[in-house]
Amino acid sequence: MDLSSIAAMFHLTGFALRRRLFGWQALASTAVALVPTLVALIAAGEIRSGNEQVPKPYELYGEFLAPVCLYCVLPFLSMLTMLPVVGSLYDRGAIGYLFTRPTPRWSLLLGLYKGGLLAMLPIMLVASVVPALVLMPLSHGIEFRFWLQRVAYLSAILWIGSAAYGALCMFLGVWSKKALLWALGLLIGWGVIAGSLTGPLREISLHRYLLGLMRNWLAVDNAWTGFFVPDRDPPSSVQAVLVLALGTLIFLAMAVRAMHKRDVL
Repeated sequence: MDLSSIAAMFHLTGFALRRRLFGWQALASTAVALVPTLVALIAAGEIRSGNEQVPKPYELYGEFLAPVCLYCVLPFLSMLTMLPVVGSLYDRGAIGYLFTRPTPRWSLLLGLYKGGLLAMLPIMLVASVVPALVLMPLSHGIEFRFWLQRVAYLSAILWIGSAAYGALCMFLGVWSKKALLWALGLLIGWGVIAGSLTGPLREISLHRYLLGLMRNWLAVDNAWTGFFVPDRDPPSSVQAVLVLALGTLIFLAMAVRAMHKRDVL
């Protein structure tokens, strides 16, 4: 990789990071990330009022809010962050200018991907940390280190998922002019739904492996709602991480290939 490629990647990383993390563009992503906090605030009010039907704060965080992050926050935040990063360049025709530069297209794509991924990381922290701060004062008898461990593991799962789902959205943004529809179908249909139910699609759904990490790292056997379908052969943590990493690389490679084929006009 020459200096021009490194410089182009660096500038595009900064461009994507600024576009998706600062300014009004980040409002929608932040709103999605605050959904678990809203649920935590409502639950905290019920707990203070003495409602015994609400789970204890520590269990609520692991068995309800963590699945909310995985089923809702992760896919929608990936779409809201990654799709506009590429789509805006194609819509405005700016991608054609970038292609005239003496820089490999894969370095352009990687720069945009890195910027979008970096933009997602702090917003994911909002989804995992803030609800814990709301519920932690109400959790009597649970040591701080257990809370810290659960929050750290959930944050790690969301970051790993961001890399995989972000790469998929990057590919869709380059490959199709109707990337949002494809993303909804794949991230929600193939991901969340197929990955949670029994059937042949479950084995190849990235969501299944994120669920495996949640079960292994957060010690959550099922959601409070009972939505999880038992997995007869759940993946180990190592297997889940390897599959998610491989999926990330495959989607990025597909995005590079699509970038060479798509008409920029």
